[in-house]
Amino acid sequence: MGGRWPEDPSEDGEPPDQARWVDHPERPDRPAWVDDAPTDPRLPALFPPAPPRSGPAAVLLNLTGLGLGYAYLGRWARAAVAAAGAVALVVVAYATDAANSPGPWRLVAVAWFAALALDAARIATRHPRPPARATPVLAGALAVVLVAGAYAGYGLAGHAAHTAGLAAQAGGNCAAAVDEFEAVTGFYELTLSPDVAAAARGLTECGAYTWATEAQRAGEHATAVARYRHFRQQHPGSPLDPHVHQDLVETYATWARGLRDGGKPAEAVEVYRDLLREDASFRDEVADAYLRLARAAPPAGTDAVARARGSVDALLVVVREFGGTPAAAEVPAALDAVYGAAAAPLGRGEFCAAAPALEYFAGLTDPALAKAAADARAHFPRAVLECGLGQLREGRSDDAVTALERFVGTFPDHGDAARARSALISAKVAAGTGARVPVPAPLGAEGSIPVTFVNGVSAPVTVRVAGSTAHEFTLPGCGDCPPSFPPLGGSAACPSVDGLPARTVRLDPGEHHVLGEYGRADALAEPLGVGSGQPDLFCLYLERWS
Repeated sequence: MGGRWPEDPSEDGEPPDQARWVDHPERPDRPAWVDDAPTDPRLPALFPPAPPRSGPAAVLLNLTGLGLGYAYLGRWARAAVAAAGAVALVVVAYATDAANSPGPWRLVAVAWFAALALDAARIATRHPRPPARATPVLAGALAVVLVAGAYAGYGLAGHAAHTAGLAAQAGGNCAAAVDEFEAVTGFYELTLSPDVAAAARGLTECGAYTWATEAQRAGEHATAVARYRHFRQQHPGSPLDPHVHQDLVETYATWARGLRDGGKPAEAVEVYRDLLREDASFRDEVADAYLRLARAAPPAGTDAVARARGSVDALLVVVREFGGTPAAAEVPAALDAVYGAAAAPLGRGEFCAAAPALEYFAGLTDPALAKAAADARAHFPRAVLECGLGQLREGRSDDAVTALERFVGTFPDHGDAARARSALISAKVAAGTGARVPVPAPLGAEGSIPVTFVNGVSAPVTVRVAGSTAHEFTLPGCGDCPPSFPPLGGSAACPSVDGLPARTVRLDPGEHHVLGEYGRADALAEPLGVGSGQPDLFCLYLERWS
C-alpha cells in the first residue's frame, strides 16, 4: 500500500484512480490518500491497511455506554474518553440525586447511548467490511444484553431492598427498615425508580417515629404525645400508623395512671379523656378516675360551693357517659356523701356557711340529684334567714340587711316572711344608727304603750323603729311646715299634733331606736326610751346649719 501527504497542493502528487482519501494518523488537518494496491513503486509504504470491522458490531458494543465499540475499532483514545464519560455521568447522577428527576436523566442516558452508537457507525465506515460472519455482531449483542441485564438486576435488587424496608417498617422495626431504605436511596439511586423517593419518605417517617419513642422511653409523656400527634399530621397513611396508635395509647395510659396515683386526679382525668379518644376499652378506668376526682380533697382555700360543684360535675359525667361501669354503681352513695358534706354546717348551726352550698344543690335538676335537691330546697330558706338573724345579733348590720333582703325577695310567701321583714327593719335601723338592736318580734306585733310619731317639716319621712318590736311607715310632708329649722331651733317644731302628719304605734317599755330618712341625703337617728303606762310623742324634724 502506498500513500502521500502533499506538502503543497500544487506539488505533483495526484493520487492514482484506485486510491482513497483517509485521515492522517497524526495530522487530522491534512488530507491523505492511500492506494491499497500501489502500482507506483516510488511511493513509500506509510501504514498498514485498516483491519476489517463490522459496523453493526461496533454500534452494538457502543450501545453498552462504555465505549467498547471504540476499542473494537482500535480507537483507544475514544474508548478511554467514553469510559471516563460513563463514570462521570454516574458520579454526577449520584451527586444530584438523579432519582428526584428521573425524566431528564433518562433523556441524558438516551442521548449518551445514541451519540456513542452514531459515532461508532461513522467510524466503522472507514474500515473494510469483514467477511460475512455473525461472531462480531453476536458479541456486540451479548454485551448489550449483559449490560441491560445487569441494570435490570440492579433495579430488581433495589426494589427488593425497598420491599424489605417496607416490611420492616410495617413491623415497627425502624432500625432494619432504615438500613434497607438507606441502601435504596444510596447504592440503588440510579435505578431512577419511584422506590427511591418512597424510601426517602420511609426514612423521614422512621426518623420521626424514633424521635417520639425516645421521649416515651424517657418518661417525657407530654413530649411523646406531641410528637406522635405531629407524626400523624405529617405522615398520614404511614405503615407505622398502627405502631403510633399503640405507642400513643401506652403513653397516655402510663401518664394518666401516674397522675392518678400521684394525687393529681384533675390532671389525670384530662389525660384519660385523651386516652379514651384513642381506645374506648379504657372506659372503666376513666370512670374510676372521675370517681376518684369527686372524692379527692379539694385544694386549700376552695369554697364550699366550688368543692360541691366539682364533685357533682365529676359524678354526673360518670352517670351520663359511663353507665354500666363499676364506678357508675357507686355514684348514688357518692352524691349523698357530697351533699352531706355540703350541708354539714347546717347541723352545727353555721347557717351562713351552709347557705351557698344549699342554694347550689337547690338549683340542680338532674334526676340523679333529686333527693339532694329536694332536701336543699327545704333547708335553704331557713339557712338564709338564720344567717341574717345571727348577723343582726352579732352587730353585723350591713351583712344582715343583705341576707334578710335576699330572704324577703326570694321567699315572699314563706311562713317566716313576717319575722324576716321585722328583722330587716331592725337591721336597717342598726345600720343607720350604729346601735346594737335585738332581733324583734315578727312584723305586726305591738307593745302596750302608744307612741305617736309626728312629721314637723315639709318633706315626707320614712320612719323605722326598732326595739322589742319593729315598725316601718312613711309620714307625708307637712304642707304648712318649713323644710327645716335652724340649729337648735327644733323646739319650735311640733307645737301640737293638730294638723300635722302623725302615726301612732304601740311599743313595749324599754329602749328603742328611731331612724327617719328624708330622701337619700338627709336622715335622723335618735334613741327612744319608752316609759311604762303613758302615751308618748316623738317629733321628727330637720335642722340645717346653712
